[in-house]
Amino acid sequence: SIFDALFADARSLNAQLAFLEDAFACRGGRLLDAGCGTGRHLIPLARRGYRVVGVDLSPAMLNEAQRRLTEAGLAASLLRGDLRCLPLASGFDGIFCLDSPLALILEDEGLAAALAAFHRTLRPAGVLVVEVYDYVRSLGEAKRRPSVARVRAPWGRILVNETHCYDQKAGQWEMTQAFTVERGGRQEIFTITHRLRIRTADAYAAAIEHAGFRIQALYDAYPGMHTGDYRMIFCARRVG
Repeated sequence: SIFDALFADARSLNAQLAFLEDAFACRGGRLLDAGCGTGRHLIPLARRGYRVVGVDLSPAMLNEAQRRLTEAGLAASLLRGDLRCLPLASGFDGIFCLDSPLALILEDEGLAAALAAFHRTLRPAGVLVVEVYDYVRSLGEAKRRPSVARVRAPWGRILVNETHCYDQKAGQWEMTQAFTVERGGRQEIFTITHRLRIRTADAYAAAIEHAGFRIQALYDAYPGMHTGDYRMIFCARRVG
């Protein structure tokens, strides 16, 4: 699929998975993938014996995740839902929210609601791992020239033209990706625009702690992955 080809960075994925397993330290535990997308993390964790539930707002992403689960012969629960009001009962051993879903929540009230939902859904002393890409530190504040990526897949190829624009006054980052997909002699063209809220690590830390968590560690990269792409990776534990 398109998603498989775009997210085929095995080194990055393996670093994330190793980090999660070390953070949760509960092989076979019940985990929530908050903003699961196409199952990039959910599927290998299910293969390793974790009981994983995935939640995402996008039906297209969930359909792709289900296709990949079925293809792999794995079982996991997938639910369509908003992180600000998770449709789940409490009792999860761990929650992970990777690849910046929280940055897509523009309002501070929405961020607070999502973190409160995480707190409600975790068991006492459960572990929360949150990752947000640090766009400003990684890419700078100046307007960037468009970048072009070419991805080959067994069924064809994908051309991605990507532009970034940082509105410092509004505290928002706009990323536009124009896709040209060639498959089976046919061409499909479409564009996706994401608006992301830029928050500092201190702002995220304050919101996480206000929601009832104690932050145990903050990292700017996964071990062995210092590539200049900086992240804000929080490990926290539910208190109360």
